Amino acid sequence: MSFDAILVASYLGFVAVGIALGGIGRLNPSFIAPLGLMLQFVLRHRITRIALFMTWWWIGWHFLVGVTVR
Repeated sequence: MSFDAILVASYLGFVAVGIALGGIGRLNPSFIAPLGLMLQFVLRHRITRIALFMTWWWIGWHFLVGVTVR
């Protein structure tokens, strides 16, 4: 199995876990906070929004653009 296949599989697994946790949060909000409520709590401060944006930018630049630009 190549490194690219492992990377894609792990990313898809991460997405699947996120979707499952989101579903559990909607079905049982006392166990896990629903995604909308959690995002509202996390993104209430400006510095948090900037940090989240910069993190997504860094991940996208290093893992998506870095492979295609040669």
